[in-house]
Amino acid sequence: MKESGFSLVELMIALAIIGVLAGIALPMYQSSQQEARAGVIRDNIQSIHLLQVGRKAEFGEYVEGEYIPGGSTTLTARLGWAPNTTVDEISYTVTCNTDGAKTGECAPNSGYSVTGTHPELDDPVVLTY
Repeated sequence: MKESGFSLVELMIALAIIGVLAGIALPMYQSSQQEARAGVIRDNIQSIHLLQVGRKAEFGEYVEGEYIPGGSTTLTARLGWAPNTTVDEISYTVTCNTDGAKTGECAPNSGYSVTGTHPELDDPVVLTY
């Protein structure tokens, strides 16, 4: 009479295969999460840029400020920008490349940089205009 089931060797081989697959899949998953976060930051920075272009056309200058979830929202007050979600963990900071104007506004001939940072992202995303 033959007994059914798995032998200990077969079970160990199956666990080893699962371990190898998990060891390969986890870093790839984390990398794709990092790329997705950076993509969201770039998209939001493009939205900020479009609002800045409109501001420059209307008032002749860009503004600087920051959006920090649960903290400072001067970017929302000065530019009217906020992310489309209330659970966002990404902070954005707009700084003038050259200053000399009053606080919050860039000099008329200045460009600006936008920095987006996420707590789980290795490096911030910085775009300069």
